[in-house]
Order: sequence, then C-alpha cells, then structure tokens
Amino acid sequence: MGIDYQLECTTIHTDVLIVGSGPIGAVYARKLVDAGHNVLMVDAGAQETEIPGEHKKNVADMTLNEFSSVIQNDLTPLSPSSSIPGASATLAIGGMSTHWTCVTPTPHPTLEAPKVIPEAQWDSLLVEAQELLNTDSTAFDNSERQNSVKNFLNSSGRNFTSTPIACQKDENGQIIYSSTSSILSHVLNSKKFTLLPSHLCTKIYKQNGSIVSASLTDLSTNTQKTVVAKQYILAAGAVLTPQILHNSGMAKGLPALGRYLTERMVGFCQVKLDKKLSVPGDVNVYEGVKEGKKWVTTINREAHQYGQLPENVDGGDVLDIRCMSPIEPNVENRVEFGEKGSDGMPSPSFTIYSSTADLKLAAKMITEMQSLATTLGSFVTEPRIMPLGTALHLSGTTRAGTSAEDSVVDANSKVWGVENLYLGGCGVIAEGMACQPTLTAVIYALQGVEGVKAGLSH
Repeated sequence: MGIDYQLECTTIHTDVLIVGSGPIGAVYARKLVDAGHNVLMVDAGAQETEIPGEHKKNVADMTLNEFSSVIQNDLTPLSPSSSIPGASATLAIGGMSTHWTCVTPTPHPTLEAPKVIPEAQWDSLLVEAQELLNTDSTAFDNSERQNSVKNFLNSSGRNFTSTPIACQKDENGQIIYSSTSSILSHVLNSKKFTLLPSHLCTKIYKQNGSIVSASLTDLSTNTQKTVVAKQYILAAGAVLTPQILHNSGMAKGLPALGRYLTERMVGFCQVKLDKKLSVPGDVNVYEGVKEGKKWVTTINREAHQYGQLPENVDGGDVLDIRCMSPIEPNVENRVEFGEKGSDGMPSPSFTIYSSTADLKLAAKMITEMQSLATTLGSFVTEPRIMPLGTALHLSGTTRAGTSAEDSVVDANSKVWGVENLYLGGCGVIAEGMACQPTLTAVIYALQGVEGVKAGLSH
C-alpha cells in the first residue's frame, strides 16, 4: 500500500500530505488519488480496526449501553475544566467516524447553508457529498414503528421525515455504517496512497508564501520525520488543526484563527412509548430547522457517550429525543493555546459564552421537547441541557470567509496568504448551524480539492 519509501528514512517526498484521517481527510485523499496524485495521510491515533477507519458498529455486536461505553473510552477530553467541558477528540485512524451516529441532514438553504459557496455549485456538491457518504433516507422505512411514530407526530402539524443516515444495507438487510473506511475503500490498496498511524504532525514551515515542509513525530518510536510535499491539507479537527497552525507560528498573520467558535446546545431525554405506538421495529426520524425554530430534533434509540439506560429499564419501548440549537458565531468565543505538553504541542483552553438569544432559543427548545415527549409517552429521563461540547460538533475555529480579517480560509478552504495550504473539517464552517455538520464539511472538502488539484497541475 502506498508511496515507495523506507520506513527508516527521515525525509518523505509526496505530492500531498493530509494530516487527519477522519471522513474529511478521507474525502480529500480519495479525490486526489483518483486524480492520479501521490497522497500521504498521517494521524496521531493508532489503527484500531482491521480495515483502517472502520465504523466499530460494523465489527462488533454490542448493546447500545455497551457501545456508549466504547464511545466514552474513545473520547479524549481536550480541556475538561474549561467553559466547554464536553470538547473531545478521538485519536484513532478514522477519528470520530469510527463511532458517529451517521446522521447527515442537508442544511437549511437560508438558515444554515454556507454563504461562501456559490449557489450554482451547491446542488452538485451536495449530491456528490451524499454519494460519498452513502446517505440514505430510507434505512428504517420498513419499520412499522418508524411509520407509526412519524405519522402520529405529523398528524399534529409536525414535519418529521426519515432521518438521512450515512449507511448501506448488505445482502441480508444489515445496516453497514459509513466511515473513513467506506470513503477510502477503493484507494486503500493503491500504490499512490500511504497511511501512517501514530504519526503526530507538530509543525509546518512557511517560506515565501508557501509551505515547504512538515515535521512529524513517530509516536511508536519517538523519532522525527520531515515531509516535503507540493500541497498540504490539515484536517485534524476544529481544535487540533488550529493547534498545529499556532505551533507553527502562523497565528499572527491569521487574526481569526481559533476565534468564532460555535457549538450546539444539546437537549436530551428518554421516553417509554405509549401503548398505541408500541409496535415492532426501530425508529429514526428527524425534524430540521425552519423559520422561527432554529433547532433540530432526532428521535431514535442511539448510542452516545451519555444516555445509557438504567439496568432495570427494559429498552424495548424506549426512545431518545435529542434536540440541538446553535451557539451563534462570536469573535470572543475561541480556543487559545498555552504551555506545551509532553508531546510538544500547546495545550488548548476555551472561552465560550452563550448569548441571551442563544439561551432563549435553547429554553424554547427544551419546552417544546417536553411537550413532544409527553405526546409520545412517559419520561424515563427528564429533559435536560447537556454540558457544552457534548454534541462533539465544534466549528468555526478555522472558518471560511471573504477576508483574512474575520476568516482563516477562503471559499476554497485555502489559507489566506499561503499558496499550498488547505484546511478541512467542521472548523471551516462559519455559520451557526443546528444540524449535524459532517455533510457540510464534506461539501467544503469537495470544493477545496479542486483548488488542490489545480495547484498540483502547475
């Protein structure tokens, strides 16, 4: 697999270096390898599944409570004593795609969709992103309970649809959840692709407006390597990507770096279904934002790092209700970096405030959640607002925009003032979104990869 070089070599040459092996890095890699370019992908995490970046639901038969424990163990808190205690990263090949819920809704065209992507390109990018993730809105439609719950809710004026899920069904009807492995499936064995786990990118070096090299630490041997590439892509998450840029001395020229941090307020409760809805099958239904209601609602039974059922509760008739509303962009909401840790990287800390408008919206969301829940059944766990960061959807810290004064990258995800450096992931999303962000981040990557390919052709 991959680029021909000796492991003991200290300098690696390639066309493109991608830092981060989550779904966004995987999209960049797939498109670039398909275009005939040599790609080196590195990640600080280890390879934890036989197929790199496989969704762990696909490889182990576990109860939801057991899988919730897997998620808890896979999350590394980034700054647990800060104002956003839930902020975490998954340090493994595949990142959070090894355990994500795979919910991939289309953002509302006026309330959530990126403003920097031209409308003429949006539709085609959306279709391609959905195809890459295998987004399917019919995965649960054969379920009697799914249809019963959806019809019951919509008969009272709601607008629930089947949840769009990144998945496919195998020949036995078993759901196979999408992840880094499915995105990379047909390039994993290409001689043009190399994946190095347990390699931490600590710095990139800029000279005359271009990146000329990157430093890696091989965490398995504690040795140093240098990568010389033509194009560089950082897709290590909304915190670890700006961490690399800060450690590389690039913060001074990028005043918006780490700023405009956004996240979701999460409301959560569990209900035992009323007998009239107690029919066979699974449920996964979704209601998006609309004018006057900027929050999303998902009703299903899913594994999160929270929400395990007590052992004495029969989960057969229990559903989770999860609502999310945005914390809108604010220049003062930010991640900053302080003293260096044992890995040589500066430690992150967060400052984030919910505005009065954010709090009022969340309060309205919880009130409606309570009303919705009581129409479905009786509470198993009462509605509550979860700690900030629980959504694991941090965004905005490397936001896209039209000016270097209030953004880090342009509409093509290229860093301002640097010819060959692109960023990927939820960090580039500038808008305060309620919906799950992965599909939108993929759309940005599809836009960005065209710029990378253009740079390689020169």
